[in-house]
Amino acid sequence: MPQSAVQSPSANNTGIGTETPSSATSTPPESQFTSSVSPSKPSQKSRQQQRKRTQGLDYGSLEALFTQEQTKPSTDTSSAPPSSPWYILTTANLLAFHKEKLIGELWTYLATSLHQNRHLPKVDEANDDDVMEEEKRLLLLTARRIREACLKASTLVGFPRAINALFSLTSAIERTHPSLSAILSSDTSLRAHVGPSEKYTRGMSFFSQIYKQHTARVLAAMDATSGGDLTHFAINCIYGELLSETSLLDGLETGLLEFVCCLADGCGPQAKG
Repeated sequence: MPQSAVQSPSANNTGIGTETPSSATSTPPESQFTSSVSPSKPSQKSRQQQRKRTQGLDYGSLEALFTQEQTKPSTDTSSAPPSSPWYILTTANLLAFHKEKLIGELWTYLATSLHQNRHLPKVDEANDDDVMEEEKRLLLLTARRIREACLKASTLVGFPRAINALFSLTSAIERTHPSLSAILSSDTSLRAHVGPSEKYTRGMSFFSQIYKQHTARVLAAMDATSGGDLTHFAINCIYGELLSETSLLDGLETGLLEFVCCLADGCGPQAKG
């Protein structure tokens, strides 16, 4: 065959199926690769900044919010921090939203704020025994109220969360006030002395205060759905033994704590009692 009769694919433009991957696929300009990758860098940086902003809570703003909402501010400034409900409800919210490890931060904020707001001297600078004793009393009361809030929230948000919260609180107190930690660890139970009949009486009374005119209907529903066991457990244990103890958190604070836990946990119908 004459050499002139043999034509290369490039000569007659019929090189179908002979393209290499590099020739068949058009390569986008380098600028396209650059523009498609570069937006991820500021996005990642933005996420990191967002995480940093959400690592801690602004406890000062929370305290100020509750202070603004108080219709009858207390004139007794010496006991204002321990008696204020804001950190009790904050404790309930932290447990409900599975942030119980922040309870230690809450304690640190309260202890620091108490010292600064009362203008109490530091231990190594103190000369007035009465001032030191007052600071100690207020700190112990605050710690016990947080501890009580964790206990009362346990039946509403989960026992494991309460354990984590109490551990976080204890660890923080050991770091900031070791002497107080020793005192708190020697506290005895507020409920061990309560007998069965008193538990039932206290439980039914407090349950009726919470549910008011709905008491009979709620009790009947609990009986019908549990064979009576839920009613027995709720009245004798949850309300009679745990919630009706009001030496540290009074009835109003306990009721608000219940409401906050139920609402934050998505159980709105249970919060309307």
